[in-house]
Amino acid sequence: MKHAFSALKILCALSLPVLALSGCLFRTSAPVTFYTLSPMPQTAGQTAAVPGTLLAVLPVAIPTVIDRPQIVTRADDNRILMSDTHYWGGSLGDNFTRVLVANLGSLLAAKKVNVLSDAHAPDEAYRLSVVVGQFDGRLADTVRLNAGWTLKEPKGQKTLAVGHSVVQEAVTGGGYDELVAAASRAVAALSREIAAEFEKLR
Repeated sequence: MKHAFSALKILCALSLPVLALSGCLFRTSAPVTFYTLSPMPQTAGQTAAVPGTLLAVLPVAIPTVIDRPQIVTRADDNRILMSDTHYWGGSLGDNFTRVLVANLGSLLAAKKVNVLSDAHAPDEAYRLSVVVGQFDGRLADTVRLNAGWTLKEPKGQKTLAVGHSVVQEAVTGGGYDELVAAASRAVAALSREIAAEFEKLR
């Protein structure tokens, strides 16, 4: 009887890791949601640009601390948080550049300015470069965008304008949908500042 009891204890001890492992295997993980920035809405009656001035947007430079798959939020001035379940649908830098091109194209279409990415730009295009210093926020608080930008003449020989934009957009709810929507509005505000400066140069 004593030997049977000892064998039962050994069997129970060996079963515990197996049960724990099976619990891990069958535990359902939270689904991952992917997000992208969205271009600003076009105004009614807006027409596409006809052949005219060309403006090429270089790839936007994003700090490596936020240019990562996970969406980064700010806990305080010195701490950031990376979500385990909310991701960008691709590179944040590529996403930012794409939306900036679309926004400027909409804003400058009436001025007969065609906006395109630098990869497809001929020599006669003006050049825009943007360097982002900060682009993050807090849920149910604000998104902050801090960026410097430079406009150069065709072939990039001469600097025509240098700007620095600081934008804050309120996050209207406590979720990531609202955070990304506020981030899109921040890129739209930056786009409007750049478009207004570019119009002065022509």
